[in-house]
Amino acid sequence: MTVEPVPIPLDCTDGFNEAYYGRPEMLLDPGARQACSAWSFIDDRARQEFDISLRRALGSGAWDEAFGHLRSRPAYRGSLVLLRATH
Repeated sequence: MTVEPVPIPLDCTDGFNEAYYGRPEMLLDPGARQACSAWSFIDDRARQEFDISLRRALGSGAWDEAFGHLRSRPAYRGSLVLLRATH
């Protein structure tokens, strides 16, 4: 078996969390979160705390200070991989 990382483009339109690596505001959109099944395992209180925390970090500039370089990164190599069976 081979494992190849799959780069995620900055403008990726698929609805999974890492697709928003350079656009964290999308994670505040309930529709965008609903498209990612992982959010269905998170209770309302945790979701609300996440919203507050991310809004605060974006509003204060803390997110951009720490991760702003991701906004212009053309692709991100995260957890997305392609597995190929070999004989």
